[in-house]
Amino acid sequence: MPGALTHWSLPLRVDFDEPGVTLRPLLAKPVFIAWPEVEFVCLTPTMARHPEGWREKTYSFLPKGFRSTLETSGHLWVEFVVRDRRPILARTEGAWTRSWLAGRLRPMLDANDAWKVDQSLIGLDLYRRRLNAPLDDLLDLLARHCRFDLVVHDF
Repeated sequence: MPGALTHWSLPLRVDFDEPGVTLRPLLAKPVFIAWPEVEFVCLTPTMARHPEGWREKTYSFLPKGFRSTLETSGHLWVEFVVRDRRPILARTEGAWTRSWLAGRLRPMLDANDAWKVDQSLIGLDLYRRRLNAPLDDLLDLLARHCRFDLVVHDF
């Protein structure tokens, strides 16, 4: 695995490495989130570790010919639940970058639908073809530093 696992896209480049994840938005300063600041990670589709590598988890209620976005286009939706967004926003330099990050960090609700001012959710669209290393390397890195869990969206 290279020193930093990078996902390139026009509006946002994301670097994953041993200390944490660095978001590099277009026209804004980088934002670093350390792994200890991440409560858990949610992957869609759900992935599971097998002896031969990471595989998409299968569910019996899906139709027989179902093909996920990971299988069809290499798309993986990664959501990071940040323990406390306030220190991250406080150390973010520049009004433009702080504004961009504040818009990306969505507040969380607890089990009683009360706002949690500290916890936030940030979602990333990742594509297999835009990674500089195999997807398994990224998932291994995430598994070493974060626990995988489920985010329940209330629409």
